[in-house]
Amino acid sequence: MKTSLRVLAVGVASALATSMAALPSAAAVVPQFAYGVSAGGTKITAVGATVSSSPSAQSALYGETPGNDTNKVASVNVGSLASVGAVNTDVSGVTQDDGFAARSHTRTANISLLNGLIKVQAVDTTSTASSSHGVAPSGGTDSQLVGLVINGKQYPVSVARNTGVTIPGVATVLINASNTVVDGRTVVSFGSGLQVTLLSQQGGVAAGAEILLNPTFATVQPAPENPNAPSLGGVGYGAYAQARAGDQVQAETGRLAYYAVPLAGTNGETFNNHVASANVGSLFNLGAIDTDVTGVTTEKYAKVSVVDKLANVNVFQQLLGGLISATAFGTNAQVEMVDGTFTMNAGLQFVNLRIAGKAIPVDVAPNTTIHVANLGNVTINKQDTVAVPGWAHAIQVVGLDIVLDTAGYGLPVGAEVQVGVSQALIWR
Repeated sequence: MKTSLRVLAVGVASALATSMAALPSAAAVVPQFAYGVSAGGTKITAVGATVSSSPSAQSALYGETPGNDTNKVASVNVGSLASVGAVNTDVSGVTQDDGFAARSHTRTANISLLNGLIKVQAVDTTSTASSSHGVAPSGGTDSQLVGLVINGKQYPVSVARNTGVTIPGVATVLINASNTVVDGRTVVSFGSGLQVTLLSQQGGVAAGAEILLNPTFATVQPAPENPNAPSLGGVGYGAYAQARAGDQVQAETGRLAYYAVPLAGTNGETFNNHVASANVGSLFNLGAIDTDVTGVTTEKYAKVSVVDKLANVNVFQQLLGGLISATAFGTNAQVEMVDGTFTMNAGLQFVNLRIAGKAIPVDVAPNTTIHVANLGNVTINKQDTVAVPGWAHAIQVVGLDIVLDTAGYGLPVGAEVQVGVSQALIWR
């Protein structure tokens, strides 16, 4: 039982650390269960090395009301460790009696790991978890791998869960990694299509580095015991671009370094999503991106903080650099409740911000908009607040919000580009 409980604790912490709160209604009934789901395309951990990549194309939810989330990226490239094509993720939680059925799903195409030692045409991974007072708790994780080749050996589409393979002197590979723990009415299921652990240094990355392909997670558990503590929310991410035609998405990038505040907070700890660098065609060329979220909630006191930081920002790249550039760029948002009284603040910080060759003063006022010829309208330090007593208090800052009035950089007229987004929220 000790082993099961340890795995359970790690799984729940993982869901809290990577989740987005499903939004409760103003008159919601006190819930009996909560759920958490997260899905990503690749996750690389290289302790002591310069390579670090949090889950790409991440979708995540953690909440007490039904919800869903999706994300996608066209490709991911992390040096010699991983090169993958399109990543599509989706997560959901639906009601089941007085509980939930949760699902986390990732599909990734055209994968090459360790300079081609491992190749896969497509990997499809799903984790599920369900529990309520009327249905027995259950869950599981399973992957289908099309065209899997490891060190020259071909494998079938369906491989038994937790099948181990070794590339002598290079890496160990766990195929169709799957773990499920049921403890009372709590269910935790997590796994990945492939789990690769280096046995020796590869491409400057030390032994012990781990590559996860299609990490997915799903849990359903009894709701928090204190219904009088407010729920938290908010998100942060480094950059994002989207173009729509009506209800249809024409073009979209993933939310880079995306992180969301868990509904139940972080117990005062700071959770981080780090991306070493990001290059999206002619649109984004960014250095390190870090998103930090912190939250604590009790009946009398609650606080949520989101901070987003970017280095070496270049947006709308040209021959001599970006049309928009900065040496450093960051936003922050915070909501605090003390005995029912709320305070909210947000801000923008930057070093050497230039837009179309013009230097921007560091004390630029919130919601300052300028027009850039042959591009569109750029709003600097865009801020919005919501304060509805008894329902929600929230503040959001978008460091740069750009709406194109000229087609270019792979985007049509009307497309929106965001850089440095921080949002903090307390549901009360």
